[in-house]
Amino acid sequence: MMRFYEVSHNNAYNQGMPEIYKIVDGFVDSGSCSVCGKHTGYPAGDLKVQMGKTRGRIWPDIIACGSYPCLVVSHQFVNAMRKESIRLVIGGAVLIVHSVENGISLGDAPPYYWIDGKPHLAGKMDFEASGYVDVKFCPMCGNRSDNISLTYDRRHAKPPPPYVFNYDEAKGFDLFTTDLAPSAFFCTDSVYECAKNNKLTNLSFCPTEQGVFGTPLKYWNLSRK
Repeated sequence: MMRFYEVSHNNAYNQGMPEIYKIVDGFVDSGSCSVCGKHTGYPAGDLKVQMGKTRGRIWPDIIACGSYPCLVVSHQFVNAMRKESIRLVIGGAVLIVHSVENGISLGDAPPYYWIDGKPHLAGKMDFEASGYVDVKFCPMCGNRSDNISLTYDRRHAKPPPPYVFNYDEAKGFDLFTTDLAPSAFFCTDSVYECAKNNKLTNLSFCPTEQGVFGTPLKYWNLSRK
């Protein structure tokens, strides 16, 4: 049986990881939608970013991005995945600008890139089974909305509902997104095993059946020192 994981950075459980504070160039501001009123925007091409002041101890293979939740990964991550024939669509390079005040040298930073979640779309979420209430999509901009209060209550029940989706294996993406959001990534065991075998740092793999209370698996011990 194929297992799935919610995959992201692991900053919440892994101290000493740097984070991106702001995208200063490369983010397209689309303004407010004329139908739903949602203010929209998206990354495009190479991004110039400013790092936060959180003190870091290493440059990890995934960096949290607070300005917009891009999946920002290192050159080592990209090479490891492609070596295992795991498809990645790179949106562009991530270039650090301004001085770095987080305790680690910019000269030691590897090349970073962001993964474009839109072409990685390979799953259709069962929103009802996943605990989302009154989900709607704007016919103009495609923005997803739901009943925030009721969704929160259902998603945070004990036990919480799992993430439930139909995965289209034929799309060929082991690292993939769903119609939940182009920045919310999931993966198969192939990505998990690749990260473990290559000792990629600062990744969070939470089994989808655990829902919002999922805790990251300790996929290799040294990543948590």
